[in-house]
Amino acid sequence: MTDTLLKITAVDGYPLEVMLSVPDTAPEKLILYVNSSGPNTYNIRRQKSDGSFYNYHDFLAREFTDRKIAYCRYSTRGVKDGGTAPFFVDIDDEQYKTYLPHNSVSDIECIIQYIRTIYPDIMVYFLGWSEGTIISPLVALNNNVKVDGLLLCGYCNENLLDTFVWQQNGNASIIFCRRYFDYDRKGYITKSDFEEDRYHKKEAFFGDLTFEQIDIDGDGKLTAADFAPVCIEHMKSVLSAVERSDDEWLKNNHGVRLTSEWWKEHFSLEPNKNVLPRLDLPIHIFSGEYDYMTPLFHSKDIEQIFKKLGKTNLTVHYFDNDDHNLNFSEWVENGEMSEGMKCLFEIAESI
Repeated sequence: MTDTLLKITAVDGYPLEVMLSVPDTAPEKLILYVNSSGPNTYNIRRQKSDGSFYNYHDFLAREFTDRKIAYCRYSTRGVKDGGTAPFFVDIDDEQYKTYLPHNSVSDIECIIQYIRTIYPDIMVYFLGWSEGTIISPLVALNNNVKVDGLLLCGYCNENLLDTFVWQQNGNASIIFCRRYFDYDRKGYITKSDFEEDRYHKKEAFFGDLTFEQIDIDGDGKLTAADFAPVCIEHMKSVLSAVERSDDEWLKNNHGVRLTSEWWKEHFSLEPNKNVLPRLDLPIHIFSGEYDYMTPLFHSKDIEQIFKKLGKTNLTVHYFDNDDHNLNFSEWVENGEMSEGMKCLFEIAESI
């Protein structure tokens, strides 16, 4: 495998930093990773539980190039590798303001155009994750560059506003917790589940809180309703900050660094449930049972839309126990690749 850092000029003159990994033999196929939301680099440096460091994209690059597939990724506008946990990035505020959906679409088009000056006949597939599942179809729909297929993980079917509201109504929290406490997949957590604490997560998740303190509606079950009040309060604060364009508040109070204009532009976009059916290229969606950011039913909904339309270019892959990242972190920590990740690499090789 050979890595090459490319400097590609965007339409507005911004210098994109793009890393291209190619196998030892001339590639016929390229996977372009389309970023999830927030500040990302072509490395995505993270820290393991033992204190050691790794680059997210190194894992993907190795797997793809071992399959004779070129792998390409890029840094978000205004973002470079940094030294501060947990995200290890440095952000140029003015440049980061230009990280907006329409620029993301245009930047990807520029990257593909440049890559095809090196490999004119290479087949290009997008690996879109989370926000990348929104941006990837828009590039394909534009038809300014040839896209041969979409691989979409953490698939977002609805407009981002609707998805955010769903998350913040306690749904993201209960799905996240159910993975470790809802042992028989009831859809909620009982007091006996909570006290058993089979995976020893109670203290990390809830500290000294008792079951009764968390079960605010007193129905004997932990559900989305019990997590909703705190989440809804944060949601209202975020939406208020977006409305008044208060980027400083968003920077200091929301977990993922995103600007008000980023939110506003996303809120104005047509949802994937309307975009994907207009595409005829091969589409594969990889959906985890415990995806708490973009829920499993998003994938089921678009699958049904395609069936009703009689379209056959969509395949959805479902994985028990996998999360929004197809359990990537467990692969890093334990060396065991999830069924979702295995399937992703197999489809990339065979498509």
